Amino acid sequence: MKLFFPQNVFTKAIKEALPLDLGRKVNFLPASIIAGEVTKDRNSIGLIPTLDLINYKELFISRSYGVSFENSLCNSYIYFNSKAKNINEIYLSGDVSSLEVIMVKILFEELYDTSVEVKIAPNISVVNNGHILLVGDKNFDNDRFSFGVSFAEEIVDTFSFPFVNYIFASSSKDLIEELNNILPGVGLLIYERVESESFGEDISLLAKKYIKDNISSFIFDLDEQDLDGINQLIQLPFLRGIISDITELKYV
Repeated sequence: MKLFFPQNVFTKAIKEALPLDLGRKVNFLPASIIAGEVTKDRNSIGLIPTLDLINYKELFISRSYGVSFENSLCNSYIYFNSKAKNINEIYLSGDVSSLEVIMVKILFEELYDTSVEVKIAPNISVVNNGHILLVGDKNFDNDRFSFGVSFAEEIVDTFSFPFVNYIFASSSKDLIEELNNILPGVGLLIYERVESESFGEDISLLAKKYIKDNISSFIFDLDEQDLDGINQLIQLPFLRGIISDITELKYV
């Protein structure tokens, strides 16, 4: 079995909490390509952005484990530029996937009644006087997150469901069943590592404290509320006319 994870402080914490033999099988890839890799390799499981399921309907997904955020702690933050005259465009940078592209458009339409133009920036340094949604650990460089607005919190507050950022998916139903049998207890180990500050060696002390203080809003063991969040998240692009049909999810 191969495991494909996006690379960020949360997925690295998951890797470190896995049984040693399974942790060695984790490969870090850009989030946007993981679903495609899993589709090509039937002996693999990927932690994929949830909205990738729109284009990869054949994948089986775990109903028990994933990465869900219920409050301000998350992997993506919005940085509003006070010099920008209006909110009609936003730049996306970092480990961007279909989830951020779709959800930022829906979120801004809901909050500001505007159809925002999404632009991809290879580096935030090239953005002048624009608003930015930054995805990944660069939020924790130089404590940048403390100036941002939590993408997860905005989604939770606006739509009233948990923001399930990533979900375990595979072309093989049997592999998802196998993983579901391995992962009980991993969530507790993640919390214990965070509480003991045995994580995030490459982020600042302030960022580690922020994650530690807010770790209760990071969910690894999914419950019915999180599953409802997945279902509603998948339905939003259909309800907003972005896609023409509702994706039927293949839970295991």
